[in-house]
Amino acid sequence: MPLRVRFVEPRPAGRNVYDLTSLPRLGLPLIATILDRAGHDVAVFCEVLDPVDLDECLQADLVGISTTTATSPAAYRLADLLGEAGVPVVVGGPHVTFMADEALEHAPYVVRGEGETTIAELVAALEHGHDLASIEGLSYRDERGDRQHNPARRRCSQEQFQNLPAPELSFIRGHEKMGVRPLMTQWGCPFDCEFCSVTAMFSRSVRHRRAEQVVSELADLEAERVFFYDDNFVVNKARTTGILQAMGQRGVTPTWFAQVRADSAQLSKSRPEPDEDFLSLMYRTGCRMVMIGIEAVTEQGLGEIGKKISVSTIEDGVRAFQRHGIAVHGMFVAGLDSDTAGSAETTADFARRLGIDTFQLMIETPLPGTKLWDRVTEQKRLLSSDWSLFDGHHVVMEPAQMTPLELQLSVLRAMRRFYSWPLIVRSGLAGLLHRLPDLTDLARPRAVRVLPALLRAAWARQWSDLSPMLELALPTQARQRLAESMWIPALRFYARRQLTSWTEEPSSKDHLAFLGALS
Repeated sequence: MPLRVRFVEPRPAGRNVYDLTSLPRLGLPLIATILDRAGHDVAVFCEVLDPVDLDECLQADLVGISTTTATSPAAYRLADLLGEAGVPVVVGGPHVTFMADEALEHAPYVVRGEGETTIAELVAALEHGHDLASIEGLSYRDERGDRQHNPARRRCSQEQFQNLPAPELSFIRGHEKMGVRPLMTQWGCPFDCEFCSVTAMFSRSVRHRRAEQVVSELADLEAERVFFYDDNFVVNKARTTGILQAMGQRGVTPTWFAQVRADSAQLSKSRPEPDEDFLSLMYRTGCRMVMIGIEAVTEQGLGEIGKKISVSTIEDGVRAFQRHGIAVHGMFVAGLDSDTAGSAETTADFARRLGIDTFQLMIETPLPGTKLWDRVTEQKRLLSSDWSLFDGHHVVMEPAQMTPLELQLSVLRAMRRFYSWPLIVRSGLAGLLHRLPDLTDLARPRAVRVLPALLRAAWARQWSDLSPMLELALPTQARQRLAESMWIPALRFYARRQLTSWTEEPSSKDHLAFLGALS
């Protein structure tokens, strides 16, 4: 008899750098799609979009919860509550893959690694009353309550990956609220940065979708804006070029964003000059921003984490993308062993000098499964066992050349340094001046009436209210042109507000007090 299965992706605690986009991860909708095709009743709750319907979960035959390290406490609380009510729970994701014994304290089943086949086999076994011992990648408690860890499942092969269905986003409750739609074209990453859990979870073997699959899935999304979830969208430039060419040929060119390395802008490692044709193709097919994991701004720091790139290559790559009209979101890491108390502000100065459009400075965080975790735990440098703090916003390990409080405060100063009010105002004024003719429409009576409410909504971060107000205030073409000039200043404004909100949260103040006590 088919099962009633509900899935949950908990929301991280506190303010988060990803709050603006409210994007779900794609593992749960993929699994829901597979189980739906097998005849089961499925739905996905993603807390950044809609709250979990607890009554519906209590009526389920099985509830699956996907975790990261930072969301594992919330996942465990839900698993405990459901378990007390007699609802079976299976937990999966990168955290429990490496902490299965911990997870079995809260749930009877744990899926380790790439879990789409494992959970399908678990659901089939529960449906038909079959034994669980043969299900690879599964950890579980047997009838005596003893923990059992079945052998690991082999990684999904290239052929298997190509045969996976496209995740059906409509299974996600609240999916219509997504202003940006996610799409993933590959698993795995050939690089192996010390702090990154991607290779531990998905390996360095890259499995990918064919160009025609990607474009068909993209067309089915019918989205105006798309984020390619790949950890590195340009692992193989020939493959990426094929995807972009197919997008252009079929006229499927939404505005899109992706994570790339700075050296993606080069022709090749042996030919470091800019790949003008590739960059032009990216822009023509809709790319308006790339997220570049720059991480460090010194050769020593880049070597320390195994980034395998030079500072000059990073600088050249950023400039090349921007010359082609593609904005750059720079992602940096603070708290490397080579960092001092002044390194974070030096990083912010580097980003401003280079003209980075938006700036993300995360604190180096040891996650289970990573090389960094192994090293830091061996050195006994962990400061906290509260997994909710392992989100890149909180210092959770002893820095090598400063106190934990110095690191935390230096990151806050660096973020304020980059997202300073003068910089935000200057970039906003530059955008307005660039579109000065369009502003004449704001003098019309109906625009004047809407303007005060528009400003209040922006200040209060009521982003969903802005679009209908702008529709009242400006004609379509003027609105579009103004948005093109103002979206970077708007993102900077949002980041500054998020920073202020983070520092005002009681949990953040408690953490600062905790770090102060350590010092």
